[in-house]
Amino acid sequence: MSNSIHTIKHGQWKDYANQNKKKVMELDGGEFIRRFLLHVLPLNFMKIRHYGILSNRNKKTKLVRCKEIFNLEKEEASEARHSWEELILEIKGIDVRVCPVCKTGRMIRKEGITPKAYSPPNRIIA
Repeated sequence: MSNSIHTIKHGQWKDYANQNKKKVMELDGGEFIRRFLLHVLPLNFMKIRHYGILSNRNKKTKLVRCKEIFNLEKEEASEARHSWEELILEIKGIDVRVCPVCKTGRMIRKEGITPKAYSPPNRIIA
């Protein structure tokens, strides 16, 4: 992209109507900025990253259907969900419920600390 006072040469494009010849597009500065800003999302909008099979809507049913189409084995129903303490004990062999000081007593939850809910800022602070 080269820049001059009035025009901007912006990349190459294929002209399909003219035997797929590569051409350089020249735009005035205002038009380039307008086209560039079409890609900037308005405040508080979010870009959608997944669509189709990986979209959140009906994801489980779509994945089951895909497995049926490709003749993949269905996942066996997993046993009851384990707590995070049981998973660490099973994977690492560390019992996090045992007191780290005396190694004999059991630690119990006396009080929970709930995180505060923070929302994204309403405006960009520069």
